[in-house]
Amino acid sequence: MPASAPSPSSARHVTALPPHVWFAGRLLEVLTGRRPITSLAGRMRPEAYDRLWDLAGARADWRYVSRGHLPRLLGPPRVSPVLDGTAVEVSAVVLLTPHVARALAFRLERASREAPATASAPGREGPVRAGTGAGWRCAAVEAH
Repeated sequence: MPASAPSPSSARHVTALPPHVWFAGRLLEVLTGRRPITSLAGRMRPEAYDRLWDLAGARADWRYVSRGHLPRLLGPPRVSPVLDGTAVEVSAVVLLTPHVARALAFRLERASREAPATASAPGREGPVRAGTGAGWRCAAVEAH
């Protein structure tokens, strides 16, 4: 019997990740050199984007240590909503290798419809793109 293409109903159902999980994964990819920093430009407020550039230089060891390994989040990120519902503060433990763990922390805020914030990287200005969740921007970031 010849093989046939899977029907649309049997295809894997793909769900969008929550914004904090999506962002934690992208941030880890940036800090380990697997994705360019500019890939997060339109998803961060200018101060946080500047801080990410600083962290990328200061955490250059993350690229070296994780070479040959697949860095990953150790469990789901911990989320602390801000009382008024306009932001979440997120912390995550990441494994650079099976024996080397580090910490990430960031704040995601709902973007105002009147004044969308974008970072100033060339060619990356504009509206929120798919993946971050409609209207979410990173306002602060740390990595240790």
